[in-house]
Amino acid sequence: MKILFIGPNKLSSKHKYLSLKKLYRNVDIVDANKSFSFNQITERIFWHISSKIFENQINSYILKKIKKNYDLIFIDSGEFIGKKLILELKKKSKKIVYYCNDNPFVDRDKKRWKLSLSSLKYYDLIIFHNKSRIAAAKKIGIKNILLVLPSYQKGIHKPQKIINKKRYNNNVIFIGTWERERGLFFKQLIELGLQIKIYGIKWNKDRNYNFLKPYITLGHVNDPNYSKLIYKSKIALCLPSVGNNDDITKKSIEIPAISTLLCTTRTKSHLETFEEDKEAIFFKDEKECYLKCNNLLNDIKKIERIAHKGHIKVTRILKTDFESVIKKIVHITFNKNNT
Repeated sequence: MKILFIGPNKLSSKHKYLSLKKLYRNVDIVDANKSFSFNQITERIFWHISSKIFENQINSYILKKIKKNYDLIFIDSGEFIGKKLILELKKKSKKIVYYCNDNPFVDRDKKRWKLSLSSLKYYDLIIFHNKSRIAAAKKIGIKNILLVLPSYQKGIHKPQKIINKKRYNNNVIFIGTWERERGLFFKQLIELGLQIKIYGIKWNKDRNYNFLKPYITLGHVNDPNYSKLIYKSKIALCLPSVGNNDDITKKSIEIPAISTLLCTTRTKSHLETFEEDKEAIFFKDEKECYLKCNNLLNDIKKIERIAHKGHIKVTRILKTDFESVIKKIVHITFNKNNT
C-alpha cells in the first residue's frame, strides 16, 4: 500500500508517521508547516487574522511535493487543508483520512481552522477523540466519522529505566500549557496544602504567577524527559482543556501507559475508559483532588496498585497504542462504510 502522510515530523504527529511506516513501509511524508515561513509574525496572522491568506502558498507547496498517486493520504495537519487543496488531493489518492487531535468547532484557537472547515465534508474518514466533536461535525453535514481513544507511543510512553534505583522524585506532577482556569485550580490546590511541580509553557501569563512561580518550571517538555518526569512521580495530574471542550486527552492515556497513577477530572469519557479508584482516580474540583491525592500519598502500595491496573488497561485491554489504532483506522477506511 502506498501512503502519503501530511504532517510535521515531530511530537505526536511523528508518532503517527512512524507507526504508519512500520505497518506499511511505503510511506512518504510532506510537512505542511514548511509551506511558508512559520514565525511569530506569520503565526499571528494565521491564528488571529485569517489562515486563508496563506492558502495559495500552502496548496502550491504541497502539490509540488506530490510526484505520484497513492492508495491513502493520511492527514494530520488538517488546519492547512482547504477545499481547493483536498479536491486536488482526491485526484491523487483512493482514500483520504484526517486524524484530528484538536477541536475545529470552537473559537479557542481564533482563526486557525477557518481554512480547513470548508474541506471537512470531503474526507473519506475523520477521526476524533471526543464525542463533542461528533455532534458538532454532524451539524454541518459531516457523516464519515470515527471515534477513537487518544493514543500513546509504545517505545516512549512506557515504564522508564531507573539508574539510581530511586523510583520517585516527585509526589504530584502536572505537565501542560497554561490556561486561565488551570492557574486558578493550582493556586487553590497549593493553598489547600498539596505540594506539586508544574512543567509547561505560558505559565508566566497567569495573574497569580508570582505565587505559583516556586512550583513551576517554564518551557516545553519533550520526549524522553516527558516520560521520565511522569514515571518518577507518584501521581500525575491531567486536566482536559475547558476551552477546547475536551473530556479526555492524550495525557489521559499516556500517563497510565508510562505506569504512573492518573488523577484527572471525572468526565463521561474518563468514566467509560477507567474504573474509578481501581485504574485511575477522578475528582470534580480542587478540594476533592487535594483530598484524594493527600490520602494516597500516605499509601504508596495503593498508588502502585492503581497505576499498574491503569497500565494494563491501556496497554493490554484497550490497546490504545498508535500502531493498533492506526491499523484499525486503515482497515475501516477501506473495508467498511462509516456513518
